[in-house]
Amino acid sequence: MRIFKRSISKKFVGQLEQEAAKGGWWADVLADPKLIVALRGSYLNVYWRGQSLFLVRDGSPGLTVTTHEKYLIDPKLAGQVPLINGSFNIESLIKRAFVPRYEGPTSLKKMKDAARYFSGTEKTGCHEIAVRNSNIIDVEITFPSKVSLDDGSDDKQGPRVDIASVEPYGDQARGDQARLVFWEAKAFGNGELRAAGNDVPVCHQIEVYRKYLSDHSGAIAEDYTLVAKNLVEIKNMGWARPLSQVITDIGSGQRQLTLGHEPRVGLIIFGFDVGQRDHSGWQEHLKHLEEKISDVRAAGDAKQIRI
Repeated sequence: MRIFKRSISKKFVGQLEQEAAKGGWWADVLADPKLIVALRGSYLNVYWRGQSLFLVRDGSPGLTVTTHEKYLIDPKLAGQVPLINGSFNIESLIKRAFVPRYEGPTSLKKMKDAARYFSGTEKTGCHEIAVRNSNIIDVEITFPSKVSLDDGSDDKQGPRVDIASVEPYGDQARGDQARLVFWEAKAFGNGELRAAGNDVPVCHQIEVYRKYLSDHSGAIAEDYTLVAKNLVEIKNMGWARPLSQVITDIGSGQRQLTLGHEPRVGLIIFGFDVGQRDHSGWQEHLKHLEEKISDVRAAGDAKQIRI
């Protein structure tokens, strides 16, 4: 049994290729550069602002595709529903409220508009980072087992990190390696960025991630090599989202993927104004975070983050 699996099978890829040729919902997803396709082994998610618009599973008869019912409610509803003898008359509402059939980009836009109402600051910010950095290979990564730290403590559930990216690594002249880097993303108002003393929750989170990555670095690098290959295959179906040359090189076997001598996990902070950024208390605390984590990227607007 594989310890870590995000890549999808050749059969699954073939089913997606067949679906793309039909010119329906999957073709519309591929044509939208602001949708994120995240691979999950036996299934994939299509994300918009951290919300899974489509959950797609590999099946013996073909793909199984579902969406959450909340994304099928038209957010532009503005009419009044009469209350008669204690009952709401919803017959006309049923006709107006839902997206009963998928009918191309118009339906997809309605689903995205509905999903917008369920996205918080952090999920929206992570999405903006993902669509603007072509070297991001995965988002919302849940590791499948708990982690025991050297101090004897355990995390309460399998760790979950926000973003994985790749970058050139090793001998730049040869250009034959790439490094997998993970990122935890926090909005400025998230309490996990702060603590009364030195015990800052986000620092503990990142320590947990590093320990898991160190324990399973070989399996993780091996599987993300296959993920890169899958993403190149999806790109060849007409996917409009840009893929960095590094991802393409990994997927084609021109670069070997590694986590490096030690796993690298960085911290992204966004969602603050100039006054918050320049506050002396925050500046002092930011220096403390940088000492603990070493790689911290901060910008008031998540759209400005580059990794």
